Amino acid sequence: MSKTYAVPPASPLNHGKTPAAWVMTVGVVAGAIVAAVGFTFSILALLIVGIVVIVLTVILSAVLRVMGFGQKARRAEAAGR
Repeated sequence: MSKTYAVPPASPLNHGKTPAAWVMTVGVVAGAIVAAVGFTFSILALLIVGIVVIVLTVILSAVLRVMGFGQKARRAEAAGR
């Protein structure tokens, strides 16, 4: 007797697979690497550049989310049901 298994339904959340999330991830990682190199070799200008890249990335990601390129808030999903 063979059993048939159904695939579970897809999650309603996309777990950050959005352009805003990718920009945030790549930008913060790149900024952290630049800042770490600056910190390691005592290059203050490089450290500051890395920190600025991280701050600008956070701002850019927030702007992208407001523009609709991010994951919707749970409140918005609940209101739409």
